Amino acid sequence: MADVRSLVEDSIKKCQSSAADLRTAADRAENIAAKNSFEQAAHELEECVQKCRIALNQLIG
Repeated sequence: MADVRSLVEDSIKKCQSSAADLRTAADRAENIAAKNSFEQAAHELEECVQKCRIALNQLIG
């Protein structure tokens, strides 16, 4: 089970990093539609992180 936890924790870190990158892209984008799309994608990745954390808690519990 430790390898599953480690795999998911690594995925969470990657998603957090990608969300941060997308927010940076949104900040730099001049096109409003692109800016909004990057922000939305970052938000969706953050929602995925929350779902993964819930799943990890279920794995333990």
